[in-house]
Amino acid sequence: MGLKDIKMRMQAIKKTASITQAMHNIALSKIKKSTELLEHSKDFMKNIHHVVYYANKNLEGKNRLTMHNGGSKKLYILVTSDRGLAGSYHNQLFKAFLSEVKDMSKDDYQVFVIGKKGFYFAQKHKLPMVNQEIIYNRDDISTMYFRHYAALIKDVFLKGYVDEVYILHNHYINTATQEVHQEMILPLLFDEKEEKNEPYIYDESPEVVLDKTMNVYVESRIFEAIADAKLSEHAARMIAMKNATDNANDIVSQLEIVYHRERQREITNEIIDVVNGANV
Repeated sequence: MGLKDIKMRMQAIKKTASITQAMHNIALSKIKKSTELLEHSKDFMKNIHHVVYYANKNLEGKNRLTMHNGGSKKLYILVTSDRGLAGSYHNQLFKAFLSEVKDMSKDDYQVFVIGKKGFYFAQKHKLPMVNQEIIYNRDDISTMYFRHYAALIKDVFLKGYVDEVYILHNHYINTATQEVHQEMILPLLFDEKEEKNEPYIYDESPEVVLDKTMNVYVESRIFEAIADAKLSEHAARMIAMKNATDNANDIVSQLEIVYHRERQREITNEIIDVVNGANV
């Protein structure tokens, strides 16, 4: 490889490093915002959970949304991203999902996919999808965007098309660690030991309160998972871009050594040619 080729390669890699560094900085700036969003989502979800719990506790009968009918058909909500370049973010999620359903017939489960990457993954593996269009997972997403889908998921469960609804997403542990998290959101089952003894006073009957809040509960639970997954995505991308930048800088350093060595060799050859010419 000549000096010109080495120099051109160094310039190309430096440009790549500047791009990955910029992507690292963007992901880093989004982490703080995503952290705040997740904390707000958790606080709201905790409060709505208590409201639903006490409304259900004071029902005279039982609500279908909090009852398990004994069936086995499942709906999986798979939360993915629209973009790649995030290390193993999607691979570990897809691997966990395929492991979950590997022994199941496709007649026994359905998949509701959020995010472009997940949609193409489901198409590739010919999974039984509920949604036939891409539901984009943008950074500026809100609960309003999912209101229609949350109502659809609740109705699918109420009508008995599925017996359990699970949500799968990447859960944020810390900047360097994200793990796949799976949780059943319908039927809504309560652990009496974990519930606080803080009775609520309702203006409406428990039946009305539960009916009005369950839509909010489902969409808020999905939104909390999306916020968690979004934070995980930004953290995974930040680490991936840092590693890419470091690798690019290492390659540039190695090429600089090769460049200087080649340059010294050329200079030495030129000096030898001059000396030989003088001797002649």
